[in-house]
Amino acid sequence: MFNKRSGLIALLVCFAAGELCAGTIADYAVGDVLICFRGPGANDLVVDAGPVSTFTNATPNQRITVAQYTGSQLALVGTNAISWSAFTWFDDTVSPVSAQWTLFISKARASLNTQSSPWKASTSASQMNVGGIMSEIQLGALDNIAYNPVNTATAVIEPNITDANYTDGESYNDALGTDNNFGDTFQGDPENTTLSHFTTSGMVVRSDFYQLTPTSSPYANVPGTFLGYFEFNTNGVMTYVAYPSVAVVAPTIISIVRTGTTNTITFTTGPTGTYTLCGTNNLAVARTNWPAISAISGNSGQRSLTDMDNNGSKFYIITAQ
Repeated sequence: MFNKRSGLIALLVCFAAGELCAGTIADYAVGDVLICFRGPGANDLVVDAGPVSTFTNATPNQRITVAQYTGSQLALVGTNAISWSAFTWFDDTVSPVSAQWTLFISKARASLNTQSSPWKASTSASQMNVGGIMSEIQLGALDNIAYNPVNTATAVIEPNITDANYTDGESYNDALGTDNNFGDTFQGDPENTTLSHFTTSGMVVRSDFYQLTPTSSPYANVPGTFLGYFEFNTNGVMTYVAYPSVAVVAPTIISIVRTGTTNTITFTTGPTGTYTLCGTNNLAVARTNWPAISAISGNSGQRSLTDMDNNGSKFYIITAQ
């Protein structure tokens, strides 16, 4: 269970076996996507989410849950006021040659439902420098597999400062650098930072995922290819949405049924999007500040969420993102 003192309020959702093919930190393969978290405390979390082909081969609007880390691990970093990114690279061993030093990297959205401006591709030589820094992060995680008893083959808690624990690589925090751009080798900051009250905000955050295939000139100004987005929920769950092409449909509450102290709220959903149940006993509170209770993905049909509450009256809304 999440550590509530760290601001985490729920268990990570499990996923169906085979939904996401994962690699491991020890047997890392070039092209495995790393999802990394860091907070104001002493720890980073480095996660091997599996080969990038899992994400690039997904069908439009397919949702893939990243279940390679646990609530216990994320609790050691936090959920409120933390920063995270997703990335990988191809080196000079991949085929064809034109794909060598291709980068895949996240960019935070300024507005939840609006795609960010794409990163721009650069030359192989330039992107090789970025890939070289990225590789230090996997090596640093490998150095720290035994650092904490909660570590697993796919997710490693590590000290955020490179110290005696590191022999071959660097911490995620240090490799990213003081300007958050992989030691001044990349054009910008790949991270998304959550609010200080993120877990009670009722609002997910999203980072777009871009493929940067090398160009022949650093001045070609070629925008990266948009692949989809990573969505980080207030309950600590990370989901990837591939090639989103359908707008989120606004929900309609169908019924509210109370059994004992459990309220079951049934509502309509569209084919995509995250639907979050928020509730309050105090209508004086602005709707944007109603606490999030639970969330579920749309399936073009009716979905239900439950809330256990001893109060005689409670008010609910469903938000769609």
